[in-house]
Amino acid sequence: MSKEKSELTLKIFALLIAIILWSYVMSEVDPRTSETFNVDVRFLNKSSLERQGLVVLEPENATVKVRVTGRRSEIIKIKESDILAQVDLSGYSEGKVKVPVYVQAPTSVAIDDYSPREILITFDRIITREIPVTVETQGEVPEGVVLGTPEVRPQYVAIEGPRTWLNSVWKVIATVDVSTANANDISVTRSIRIVDEDGNEVRGISPNVNVVDISIPVYNVKTVPVELRTENQLPENYEIVDIIINPSTISIIGKKDLLQNINQINTQPIDILELMNNENVIVDLDIPEGVRLADGQGQVTVTLNVDDIIVKTLNFTLEDANIVNLSPGLSIAEESINRTFSITIQGRRSVIEALEAEDIEIELNLQGLEEGSHNVPLTVKEEGFTLIDVSPESIQIDLVGE
Repeated sequence: MSKEKSELTLKIFALLIAIILWSYVMSEVDPRTSETFNVDVRFLNKSSLERQGLVVLEPENATVKVRVTGRRSEIIKIKESDILAQVDLSGYSEGKVKVPVYVQAPTSVAIDDYSPREILITFDRIITREIPVTVETQGEVPEGVVLGTPEVRPQYVAIEGPRTWLNSVWKVIATVDVSTANANDISVTRSIRIVDEDGNEVRGISPNVNVVDISIPVYNVKTVPVELRTENQLPENYEIVDIIINPSTISIIGKKDLLQNINQINTQPIDILELMNNENVIVDLDIPEGVRLADGQGQVTVTLNVDDIIVKTLNFTLEDANIVNLSPGLSIAEESINRTFSITIQGRRSVIEALEAEDIEIELNLQGLEEGSHNVPLTVKEEGFTLIDVSPESIQIDLVGE
C-alpha cells in the first residue's frame, strides 16, 4: 500500500472515531446549557385596585427577559409559556411606583437571571366628571335661513376614567349637518365624541350615554322697511319736508309663517315736536312678539326736516302767460296783452322764497273763441306750491281779425 493511501485511511478512521465519541457524549453525558426567553408579565390583583378606585395607567403590557440553565435535554422542552413572570398590584396608592417582578420556571431548569427585576407602574385614580354637551354644526346653512340655540337632551354627560385622562378632556361634542335646513326645526339623534384641545379623541373614557337628542330651531330672515310713528301735530304753518331714518330697513328673524304677515317694522311712538326741535333722535323699534333682529340694538336714528309755510303774491301780464289754441286769422289786441293780474301761492319757505314770476307756468286757453271780447279764466300749474288765489279769476281778452 502506498504511503498516500495509508495516510488517507488513517484520517478517515480518526474522523469516524470522533463522530462516535461526540454522539456518545451528547446522548449519554447530556451537557448543561442556557437559553433566554421573552416572557409576558402577568398583572395580579387588579380587582384589589378596582376596589380602591385605582387603575394601572402605564404600562399596558410588560415583558422580561429570563435566562434559564439546565440539561440540554430539558432546555429544549421549555417554552415561554412554561415560565411565569408576574407583579402583585395590591397595596399600592396613586402615583408612580417600582413594583418587583417575580419569576418562576419549571423545576427541571434553574433561573439564572432575569431583567428588569422591577417595573415602573403608574397608578391613577378613577374619577367621574359631568361635562356639558357642545353641539357643533357642519355644512353651510341655506341662504335666508338662520339657526336658533340648540337644545340637547341630556345636557350633561357623566364621564369616568383615570384622572390623568379626564384632565385632558376639553369637551364632549355632538355634530349636526345643517346644510339641508329649511323651514322645519332640526331634530336628530347623534353620537358623542370626547376630545382634547387638539380635537383628538381621548382614550379610556367611559360615558354614561353614547348618544344625545338634539333640537335646533330653524328661522327665516326677512328685510323690511322701518316706518316712523309719531304723536301730536306740527304747529300751524309748518310742513314735513322729509324724514330720514337710519337704518331705513332692518333684517328680522322669525318663523316663516309669522314673517309672511310682517311687511314693516314700526318705531315706538315719539312726540313729533321732539323730532322737530332735535336732529338725530334715537328711537326704539316696536319689535313684534316672536321676532328678533338679525343684528343691531333695536334702535334707529331719526331726523325730521320741517319748513314753515308762507304766502307770496306775484304780479303778471298776459305776456307772461302761455296762450294756446288761438284760432287762425285772429290776434290779441295790444291793450289786452298789457292787462295785469296776480296770483297768490302758498308753500314751504325754502321753495316759495326762491320762486320768481318766470318760474310759474300760466296758461290761457282760447279754444273755440271768435273775434270779439271774452272773459277767459287763467290756469296755473301747481308745482311745489299751493295756489291760493288768482286775481282776477278771468281776464278780458279782445280778439281782432288780422
